[in-house]
Amino acid sequence: MKRTVFYILVLALYGCQKPLAFHEAVQKADSCYMAQDYKQANSYYKQAFNASDAKPQNFHYSNAAAIASMAGDEKTAFMRLNQLISNDKEWYTSNFAENPDFLPLHQYPEWQVLKDTVEARQERSERNYDKALIARLQAIHERDQKPRHDFLFAYQTKAVDLLDSLVREMLIADSVNLIEIQDILQTYGYPSKTIVGTNNSVIWLVIQHSDVEFQKAYYPMLRQAAEEGELSWDNIALLEDRIAMHEGRPQRYGSQVVENSEGELVIYTLLDKDSVDIWRAAVGLNPLEEYAKQMNAKWNE
Repeated sequence: MKRTVFYILVLALYGCQKPLAFHEAVQKADSCYMAQDYKQANSYYKQAFNASDAKPQNFHYSNAAAIASMAGDEKTAFMRLNQLISNDKEWYTSNFAENPDFLPLHQYPEWQVLKDTVEARQERSERNYDKALIARLQAIHERDQKPRHDFLFAYQTKAVDLLDSLVREMLIADSVNLIEIQDILQTYGYPSKTIVGTNNSVIWLVIQHSDVEFQKAYYPMLRQAAEEGELSWDNIALLEDRIAMHEGRPQRYGSQVVENSEGELVIYTLLDKDSVDIWRAAVGLNPLEEYAKQMNAKWNE
């Protein structure tokens, strides 16, 4: 009798719990994934897909599949991947078979079918690529990123004597890269994925690192690219935050980090701290708490 009463109480309590909204469940799933609690992450993603406001994007299906795979739930993993392939007839991702999150699926016959499908799509999509333009964009990317990686390493290792020279190197690279992408835009317009794949995001990267007048000037073009599926919305979110910070306005997505008077890294002023994670999830960004940890930055929760 006592056991029956206990079960009734548990069921009653469970029934009173408010179902999680889609983005809230996704946030919890992503947090669990970062903590390597894959079974709980898988459970949250199932709640997300069952939520009344669920509007999953491609990356949600892919992330949910990867988490289910790591959780040992191969049935759900294959279901999410098949849903993704069915929903978007052109979807593929480079190095699909090398993704370590999907290694547990390799033992099943369904994996080879998925692998063949994705690789066939990639081959079909990339056969008309402009290899010379891709090489040019990749060189711009390397020139943009190398001094920044070197600066971050010097900053983290307290190699202060290197910081000024690396800042100068970044400024020179940014100037050269801006001239390069302006020439590309003059020649090609915004290069589509059909000729360069996701290398077209290099255009955004250079503009993101340019002066605010260029950021504002090119923002409409980049937003249109996102609306046409040529650029990820998280790129637009970061650009909006960067422009807001340069103009002295609060940022919406919490992507910008600055130093405070004590020399500590902090998240720049937020527009709405109660809504920031909802906005971040909507564009594919992880929860701000996780981002702050990754950046070793403080923020006012």
